[in-house]
Amino acid sequence: MKKSRLLTLMAALMLVAAMAFAVGCGGDDDSSSGSSDDISSELITDGTLTVGSDIPFPPFEFGKPPAYDGFDIDMINEIANRLELDVDIQDTSFDTIFTDVAQGKFDVVASASTITPEREKTVSFSSPYYEAEQALLVPTGSDIKTVEDLDGKTVGAQDGTTGEAYANDETNAASVRGLPNGPAAISALQAGQVDATIIDQPVAQDAIDKGQSGFELATTIPTGELYGLAFAQNTPAILEAVNGALDDMKDDGALNDIYQKWFKIDAPESVLKKTGSAAPDEESS
Repeated sequence: MKKSRLLTLMAALMLVAAMAFAVGCGGDDDSSSGSSDDISSELITDGTLTVGSDIPFPPFEFGKPPAYDGFDIDMINEIANRLELDVDIQDTSFDTIFTDVAQGKFDVVASASTITPEREKTVSFSSPYYEAEQALLVPTGSDIKTVEDLDGKTVGAQDGTTGEAYANDETNAASVRGLPNGPAAISALQAGQVDATIIDQPVAQDAIDKGQSGFELATTIPTGELYGLAFAQNTPAILEAVNGALDDMKDDGALNDIYQKWFKIDAPESVLKKTGSAAPDEESS
């Protein structure tokens, strides 16, 4: 009888120990920020990160579906891989992209998007991942050298971008012509439809590096812009998970590797900080 009671007691103790172990393991899983389980209730499609992007906008995003390529594409694919999620990239107009993500059409926007106070009224942003300036492109041999020379001119820019906002707010251009995407803004300049184009500097430089002709870089425009990934304001778990993966990429050098691949430079200190979004005081794509 004593032996029976001893066996019963030992069995009970083993059961308690097993339960404690299971709870401990479960606690580790729950605390793992960035796992797909943490954000599944907020994802549009379980197991998939649905990404909105305005394509083409080389070198950040370009190509034909499903073989998209570019800086943003590499970055969002790496983030999704770390979250153990598939990626569904959907091409959409930049002019409506923030409204679209706010309305739940995408989980995240990865589209060379500048963090601005105005946009933060509609969406939430990740910590910064790219620092950019604007560029003033003009026809080869043009007398236009600075933004002051735009007085009375027709200026092209992509619809909904900070380049368009700058042309409207910071120059005395006679008119600002909005174009559907970055390449179209450059094409309008090449075709003589506008006197100058204001566009993100890395996009302008990419076109020059690829040998496009008929225009030149008159000057860069320092605007202190920082790009961020954009999210609906009611999806905090997705934002936290993506931000966590992005911060890990800053720590372990993965983001720097993507910088080196596309721009042959190291990621600057302004984007390596991990303090959430960082909208400039004034609006500066």
